[in-house]
Parts: sequence; C-alpha cells; structure tokens
Amino acid sequence: MELTITRHCVSQLDNGLSPLQQALLHEPRRVRIVDAPTGAGKTYAFQKALLQQQRILFIVPTRRLAQNIAASLIDDLVKTAHWQVAVAEKKVQVWSSDQTAVLREQGIDNIRGYRIRQMQALDATRSGGEMIIAVPEVVSQLLHRYRLDKGQAGTSVFDVLDDFDHIVFDEFHTIEARGFGLAALFAKLASVPTEHGTTGYGVAKVSLLSATPLDIKPTLLKLGVPDTEIAELHEVITTSGRALHGDVCLRLAALSDMPAVLEQQLALVKEEVTHNRQVVLIYNALAALKRDMPTLVRLLKSAGIAADKVLVINSIDDSGENSRSGYGFHTGRRQNPDDFNVLIATASVEMGVTFRAANVMLMEPGFAPMNFLQRYGRAARRGEDGAVVVRTDTALEDRNPWLRELNRWISTHQNQHVSIRELTEVLSREAQQSFNGDSAEMGKTSETLYFGSLPQQAIYTSGLYWQVLLSHKSSHKHRRVHLLQHQPSSSKHLYALLKQFAALETDDYYREAAVQWRERLFAQALNLRDIGTRVLVIEGDGRRLQVDRVWLERETDIMTRITGQYGVNDALYFQLHFELEYYLLDEKNRASRRLTVYFPYTKRTVELEAGTGLLREWVRHLQNQRDMDAEAAWDDHPEAMKAAELLVSLTGLIPGNDADLSASTTSLLI
Repeated sequence: MELTITRHCVSQLDNGLSPLQQALLHEPRRVRIVDAPTGAGKTYAFQKALLQQQRILFIVPTRRLAQNIAASLIDDLVKTAHWQVAVAEKKVQVWSSDQTAVLREQGIDNIRGYRIRQMQALDATRSGGEMIIAVPEVVSQLLHRYRLDKGQAGTSVFDVLDDFDHIVFDEFHTIEARGFGLAALFAKLASVPTEHGTTGYGVAKVSLLSATPLDIKPTLLKLGVPDTEIAELHEVITTSGRALHGDVCLRLAALSDMPAVLEQQLALVKEEVTHNRQVVLIYNALAALKRDMPTLVRLLKSAGIAADKVLVINSIDDSGENSRSGYGFHTGRRQNPDDFNVLIATASVEMGVTFRAANVMLMEPGFAPMNFLQRYGRAARRGEDGAVVVRTDTALEDRNPWLRELNRWISTHQNQHVSIRELTEVLSREAQQSFNGDSAEMGKTSETLYFGSLPQQAIYTSGLYWQVLLSHKSSHKHRRVHLLQHQPSSSKHLYALLKQFAALETDDYYREAAVQWRERLFAQALNLRDIGTRVLVIEGDGRRLQVDRVWLERETDIMTRITGQYGVNDALYFQLHFELEYYLLDEKNRASRRLTVYFPYTKRTVELEAGTGLLREWVRHLQNQRDMDAEAAWDDHPEAMKAAELLVSLTGLIPGNDADLSASTTSLLI
C-alpha cells in the first residue's frame, strides 16, 4: 500500500534566501516562534548571520546534532566563504560533555570559567561572527554554577543577552515541561519593557525552531512575554523555487520486524549502495536494534554490501570512541555518517541530522506523529526523489491510533500523488482536535499545524527555575531587582508556597528532612531533561561505553550476572566477557524503572514505579494518615504540608532520583 508525496519547494528571494530565512535575519521582534519543514534551511539563516559579524548561541538537544552542525558549518565556511580552516574552527565551538572531556585532556580544569571567557568572545584577536553550539544543560549550568570564580561574579543571564545577537533553541518540539524554564527566562528578559524605556535587556533575539512545532505561544503569554514582542514565522511551501524534497514514495509494510523489511527491500538497497547513495534504517527501540544486528549484517552481506560500509548510530554506541564491532560494522560518536552507505539508527537521527544522499529510508514509525514526520524528513533532501518504507503491524497500530489513521488515509489515496501539507494535516490531526478555545481557532486559521502544546506544569517549572536563579549568589544588586521586577506570576505563587513551607524548615524536629527536600526540589528544577545516570561498560574486546544505568538494569541481565567493580574516583564499571548485545533480556523479563522519592517530614524514602501514576502515588504517601510521621506533620504544620503538596502538584517535579540498585543487584557489588 503506497502513495507519492509530491515534490515541494520554498521560494527564493533575489539574495538566495527564502522568505523565512530573510525574516530570521531581519524580524525586529525579540521572540520568534519558527515553523519550517525539514530541509528548509532554518540553521542556514544563522550561518548567514555569522557571516554578517553576528554572534549566535545555538542550543540543540543532543551532542551528535551539535557535532553535526559544527562540522557542516566549518566545512561551509571554508569552502564557500573561503575562511581558513584554523579561523573557522576558532569561530565555531561546541559546548557539550564531549568537548568538556577534550578540554580536560588539554589540561583545562576550570571548564566553566573557560566557557564564560568564550561567551564573551571566542577569539577577540580576529574580526567576524562567532557561533557557540551547546546542549541546554551546559548553558544552564553556567547560570547556576555552584561556585563563582574570581573575577566572574559579574556573569549572569543578562550578560548572555548582551554577549549574543541571537539565542536559538533548535528542535524545540523536543522540549519537556521541566526544561522550559531556560528558554522562558531568555524570552521574558529579552522582551519586557525596561527601566530605560527600551524593549528587553541586552540585544539577543530569542528564536525557537521546529519542523513539528508545539503551540507554545499561550505558555509564553502566561509567563508574561508581551504579545507584541512575539513573532510567529512560518515557511510557506511552494511548487517552484528551491526544492526541499523530490517525489517520495511512502509505503506501509505489514511485517513483523525490521530484518523482514530489509529482506523485502534488499534489491532496492543494493541498487542505492551500488550508486554510492545512502540507505537509512531507523528503529523505535535500541534493544531491538541491538538484537537484530547479526541478522541485518547477514542480509546486507548476502546483497554484496560489506559490514564496513555500515555505521550504527544510537545513544550507547555514540558514547564510545570510533571502533568496529565483532560483526564488522562501525560505531562511535566521531564517525562521519557521510562516509558510509548504510546507517542503522534509533531516534538519535530524528533531530536535524542530515545525510549525504539518503534517498531510501526503511523505518519504524516512532511513538508519536512528530517522530514520524521528523524521520520521514531525513529522506530525499535537496529535491531528490526517494522512497520511505514504514514497518507497521497490528500491535503497533493498537498502541498508536494515529498510525491506524495514517494507514486508512494511505489506503484511501493509494497510488495517488498528495502534498506534504496533506500528510502533515493527517499527522497533526489528533493535536488539532485537542485544542480548545482560542487555540482551536488558531489551529483552524493559522498556516502552522501544531503537533501539541506544553502542559500547564511548564508555567510552574519555569516559575521554579526563576526562583532558583533568584536564590543564586550571582543574582545580587540590580540583577536581583530586575529578576524580582519581571518574575512571572507563577514564580510569585511558588515563592508564597515556599514561605509557607518554611515552617517545617524552622521546626527542629523536621528541619533536616525539610531542608534536604527543598534542596532536592530545586535540583529537580535545574534537571532540564530526564537523563539518567550513566555507568561505564567495557565489552569483551575492550570497547568502552557509557550506558544509562536504568536502561542497563531494565534491558539486560548484566547487573545480575556481572559483578560491578570500582575504578578511578570510585566510579562503578562492569567488565563484560562478550559484547553488550549478548546480555539483552527478552521483553517479558525486562524490569520496570523505579525511583527513590523523598518527603519533607521524614528522612525515610519510598521507592515508586516511574510512570504516569508517580505523582498520584507520591501525594497518596504524603497524605497517608496511617503513617504516624505524616499524620504528625499534618497536625503540626498543615499549611506547610499543603504547600509541599502544591509545589509538587503544580510543577510535576518530585524530589527523588533513580532507585539505587535493586536488592537483587546490590548484593553482587563489591
């Protein structure tokens, strides 16, 4: 069952830019919400800004995307702008944990101080624009650094707004409610009226980019960002101009797994590789990818495609240095995808990663419509024709009703040509139907098709983020005055609750538990994403990987079969006898994720299962009248206990952390 998504383009102005790219350079409003399809060149607009002597802080969700953008930008600056390589590498920097490791190897211990100096100027000895490409955690850590270094007490959010012309949040649809505080902080302070009669502090314009946008304007308005300072920019699809994608055959394949899809499409894959083009396979689940690798390599070998033409991309393999597996395929975060003909990946490649010539894609559909469209958009770029084959089955459609609707739509339009707009409308239909009131009107009249909105909790996590910044030692004198003057109403509400909660902190009986609980709540506010702790795993051939500890315990039996050891700085690691794939569990044996959670009235902790019922279970424990400590705390300080309940309920942030190793595994550690 298949149809064809017709070739589509964007207009080009006389200067070669699209209307959206032009607007990104010249739109005067300080906050811009930007919607453009995959391949439209949103990032390219800021490359042009760099060439116009501007400084850009470009914030992306993953390390691989940061590396991809930096490598592509440096290459373009050298080839098209004729910069010297050394100059380009000096003017484009990446801020991520990878880069932190490199700096430490170079003997730089004070990484944050080094980055603050970079923030002020990467290379003051040369003219020209500059771009820092960063993951959000690194930027947030600079604002909330634990220790103020000598001579750096003056650096704050206001300095960031001063030091850059643009602060860009790319792939903004990946934002979680808990991580909205950083973007909201920049947007609010860049747009409010100041005491000097100007609009916003500093000069930076804040841009929020996505090809599958969320309707975030209502959230910004509730946080007090002036409506008059928000520009909603949309790239219009045309039939002529600069081509984004050629004609793409979209085909659904009712097959049991990805090896079956590859086997069915093997002749097409062989043809693409013969012509030195690329084929991309995208999995929903990392464990399934790991399990299928021997079969995939065998199938490719049967088509004459050697394993050394294959690169595997996912969060675990990207944590290690470049290497080859025992099956012969390549892995490693420093590999250039353009050097390979077959890319086998997880959702890691959904976000902004572009390929040399990937016109054929075999993929699982993802867990949400926006995943589907982001994956689809990686294929057949630059006007090339292509094919996207999507694996589906009854189980997938039962879990994802939107996939069943897509199936029906393709069946209705089988063998027809349809537009990318029609496909986008089908995929965003569920989100459009969920809007109410004004948002519903916006969904009907706007050119933008939204794929969702931020929950109410984003307003309060942003307020808590503001409260934590207010309590930071860098927020003194006039900065504190500005932050207090412009804090969102949600921040004021949370401040009032924290004042109520303080009754527990001043009671000798509850003080220690209450203070620790509040500190853990503040730590949650700075934890922008739910990224678990990683542990070192050394495979039998010596390959070293950093693996999410929760994933390791849930998906493998390594922690029950292998005795953990402690290395340098008492860091836990596991030395395997074989490759990691050998230890994968069957689906029925996988463990669920559990969290250790804390309460404000006791130092006792409780272990709860992570998931949609976590908040409800935490509140139930807090209100448990059969717990003598809880009952006493409610009797002694009812308003403070109610404040704790509201702080958690409003923000959705529960003080806690991943449960320590389960009893079955703790006993095996030495």
